[in-house]
Amino acid sequence: MNKATHTRMTRLLRILTGLLLLPLGACAIFNARYNRWDRKIPRNKDEVAEFAAEFQMGNGKTALLMIHGFGDGPGVWKGLAAELANKGFHVHAIRLPGWGEPMDVKRDIERDDWLTKIESELETLQADHEQVAVMAHSMGGCLAGYLAQDGRLNADALILYAPMFAVSNARSPILSTRRWQAIGSAILPDDMVVESLFQDHARVGEPRPKHERDPFVPIHLFDVLYDLMDDFTEQEARVDLPVCLVLPGEDRVVRSDVAREWFEKLAAPAKTLREENEAGHVLPLDLNFHRESDRIALWLQENLKGPATDSN
Repeated sequence: MNKATHTRMTRLLRILTGLLLLPLGACAIFNARYNRWDRKIPRNKDEVAEFAAEFQMGNGKTALLMIHGFGDGPGVWKGLAAELANKGFHVHAIRLPGWGEPMDVKRDIERDDWLTKIESELETLQADHEQVAVMAHSMGGCLAGYLAQDGRLNADALILYAPMFAVSNARSPILSTRRWQAIGSAILPDDMVVESLFQDHARVGEPRPKHERDPFVPIHLFDVLYDLMDDFTEQEARVDLPVCLVLPGEDRVVRSDVAREWFEKLAAPAKTLREENEAGHVLPLDLNFHRESDRIALWLQENLKGPATDSN
């Protein structure tokens, strides 16, 4: 073996060794950061983080099921939920399985866990209320949209806030988010913990600190997320209930253009598109709660078969 060949092989070996050690090093770093974060998070008797606890409020005949997004929890709805409860709605903000729970629980979560949770909560609300509307943000919007297009969303209306039908590349360095996901899926272990390094994309309100969100996820949940978006896209854009789509003026998390294209193709009994130019991705926090609750109440009054609230 000549010197030049030996040098090339040595470099190649170093590169391969680096590629093999990189996941191990990253895994150790993220595990350490997760453990440090986890020790500071208060949990209830069921080991659910207090910030991720489900809540209900209001006693109206019309129920609103609120669904949060990826790495989030029911708390994203609290301000808006309180205003809607005051307007005569029963509000139930659910926690999707895995979020706010210990990492060993998250590692076993699959898409059907989230879909089953939504279907089950809707069934309960339908039994006790005259009408039920779904309000869903980001990934929650993709889940609700998937169920609606599949004919499985047992609700009377659907309101989507910045739905995650495709991930934006605005915060992705060098390569697209889809490419990074493919690389990570190929070289990283499914159960490896990854930390989101991004704050809330809020343009009006202050971004929430990490102890009010759930920024640590196992790699396999990204595969679950991208498979969900792909399967949603392959469905026919047709639902049998009124739809309201609310988009922010700027979104660095999901692609608003994909949501608009879907809305244009969507066949629905009634549909409304509203853009909130000053807001960012976290619309449930970025919108004025009082003004937004007025808009929701009016839209529901116009699109539900019966009165939206007891006072109407």
